[in-house]
Amino acid sequence: MTITGASFLEPQFFRLFLSSLQNTQVKPLRSPLSILIVTQALLCLLETYLVSKISFIGKVGIAIVHREYSLLRSGWKTFLLLFSIQVVIIIIQSIIEKKSPKRLATIVSAAILLLGVIGLYVTFQDFLHTYTHRLLKERFHAAFYLFWLSWTGTCLYFIVLLNKRKPETFPLDPNMPI
Repeated sequence: MTITGASFLEPQFFRLFLSSLQNTQVKPLRSPLSILIVTQALLCLLETYLVSKISFIGKVGIAIVHREYSLLRSGWKTFLLLFSIQVVIIIIQSIIEKKSPKRLATIVSAAILLLGVIGLYVTFQDFLHTYTHRLLKERFHAAFYLFWLSWTGTCLYFIVLLNKRKPETFPLDPNMPI
């Protein structure tokens, strides 16, 4: 039984589709940068799950008082926000790592790492000393601690990668005596 215009429902289409899948080779993720991005995506999924475990008082507070945080009530929006920040950090550091000298790239990675450590410290102090933020409970706090730790992990990845990079060599001057 064929429906007009729906040739994709025919068995021949499925056989052709399956045979084309068998002939294609899917390359596994082997580049360190793609592994880093996938790792960050998985960590952002975990962070999003932890943010969703906000306390009842926190949910009410976001719905009524602090509407500027309503983004955190939507799981996919929270994921996109956290993941896009991580991807921007990865893009910035990978561009600097490719286009800059080793010393400058290391300084930039260390500066971004320092920003991540400061962010972790400020987040910890905020959750510790702000009463309304203490009401959000530990899982919510853990999500943001994990975010900053992921940030610092990305920076450490690039610092280690830069230390493995070969030093810049300059061509020998043919007029120089041996």
